[in-house]
Amino acid sequence: MTAHVAPPFSETQWRRIHALLKDLDKRQALWLSGYLAGQKSNLDPSGPPAGPISAVLIAYGTETNNSRDLAMRLKRRCDENGVPADLQDLARVRGRQLSKREHLVVITATHGDGDPPEPALPFFETLADDTAAPRLTGLRFAVLALGDSTYEHFCTAGRELDARLEALGGQRLIKRLECDVDFEGPAREWLARVFDKLPRDTPPAVVESPASRTPAVRGYDKQQPLETEVLTNQCLSAPDRTTAIHHLELALDVTDFQAAPGDAVGVLADNPPERVAAILDAAGLSGEQPVTVNGVARPLVEALRRHRDLTLPGNRLLDYWAELTGDTALRDAAKGGAPSQRAFLKRHQVLDLLNHYPARPDAAILVDVLRPLQPRLYDLANSLEAESDALHLTVKHFQYEFEGRREIGIASHYLLNLQPGDRARLYPHRNGRFHLPDDPRTPLILIAEGTGIAPYRAFVQHLIATGRHTPCWLVFAEQQFEEDFLYQLTFQEARSQGVLERVDTVFQADQPDRALVAPLLAQPDHLMDWLKRDAHIYFCGDKDTLGDAEKRLKEAVDDRLGASHWTQLSKARRLHRNLY
Repeated sequence: MTAHVAPPFSETQWRRIHALLKDLDKRQALWLSGYLAGQKSNLDPSGPPAGPISAVLIAYGTETNNSRDLAMRLKRRCDENGVPADLQDLARVRGRQLSKREHLVVITATHGDGDPPEPALPFFETLADDTAAPRLTGLRFAVLALGDSTYEHFCTAGRELDARLEALGGQRLIKRLECDVDFEGPAREWLARVFDKLPRDTPPAVVESPASRTPAVRGYDKQQPLETEVLTNQCLSAPDRTTAIHHLELALDVTDFQAAPGDAVGVLADNPPERVAAILDAAGLSGEQPVTVNGVARPLVEALRRHRDLTLPGNRLLDYWAELTGDTALRDAAKGGAPSQRAFLKRHQVLDLLNHYPARPDAAILVDVLRPLQPRLYDLANSLEAESDALHLTVKHFQYEFEGRREIGIASHYLLNLQPGDRARLYPHRNGRFHLPDDPRTPLILIAEGTGIAPYRAFVQHLIATGRHTPCWLVFAEQQFEEDFLYQLTFQEARSQGVLERVDTVFQADQPDRALVAPLLAQPDHLMDWLKRDAHIYFCGDKDTLGDAEKRLKEAVDDRLGASHWTQLSKARRLHRNLY
């Protein structure tokens, strides 16, 4: 491979050259170019210059946009420093494209049981297929893997991709980095090291003074959320149901909050006050102590309430607590490798660790080793075309068993306890793979379980508001018809207006042996007819329930329309999944 040398000019020299060229007219510039060409043998005695450097491909795989944000950060740095670079979602990268590249930087998350992000699955499958994967001799690559160490298959997608790129002939620029949820610091350092390995083709951009720089327009995100007022908090399900489902409406008084049907809203939830108080008590700390979070000084109580995960402990907390207490069991768990750490942490929450192994930590260090409190994503349940001054969310009270006790989901508990007039912090989360098709004539088969109905409410509101004539078939499952037919009036109106051509429901308490997919399988002729008309199928709701539904549908479709037909639907991007 040809080695590429950065231009041998300082920033000052480049400014002078640009200033001179700006003052030349066309005749003068032409004469100068000829003069320099005539001096070629003196200027470059080693022979003809190398051709232009091919652009670095910066690719990301993401569900929550963390990988995308890091990739965009690297792309901006490349643009500012003369490094040709292309930015692409792995969902749109074809494996054969990599054989034409010289440099590749991949930032990808891992989801579920070691799976790659769902939109990037075709890319991973192509590389894993020995007959379809390209040879990558000559490619230099680097992989940044994001994950959550509380899951058994931590960073598996990035780890396997890194190994596969090497097996196909690629050479590493630098060693793979695996990041936990507190990825900001390590990722920043890794990106800087990768950048230093990338080739330069053009001089650095001239740096403008702050006074002359035009302020960048920035949207809402988790660093800069929209703070808004709660308008409505209404229980939709049976009042005595343990896992209650609520409908929330939040004021939208701005015009630059971009969210389409199928998108989600990221909610920055607060920890319950009683949990914050318990942490302070167990640690023997005052909530008024000043600490620093993200470079900003805050009282400890605020840092714990808004910025730190007080439920799931991470490896850094385990390491610190083992050192602080000197406890043999903690030290053995901390130093026993990833399996040992994971096994210990799966049996302990943060309060368990503090109560079972008492110690008096330093407040600043405690805040530093606790995991960041992550935002939670909730599907937008209304179309802004139909109602532009509010955001609607559908929230189920999440509860789970842990070590013999009942625990609550932090975000759902926070949202369900908000009252009209309270304030909430949120931001839009684009979910492009779950949007409506561009062609309004494309039929839609919408399959939902529980709160998975939320984006379909936004879909039908959008269709009604815009007058779009799209054939829709809704299949919905919940507990009881009388109490749990979520948004029944909305779907009845859509049915009466012809927006919904077919509606099928499965109420599991009333029909305990009836599967979610049963209405579709009971009408195979209609189902196959819709698929032959190029229908798109959407799955939204519980991962296990919808996974079983897709498996049964796949078997039925392949049986009727030929083996691998379902795979062809996926490759044609006619399957849309939004699972949790």
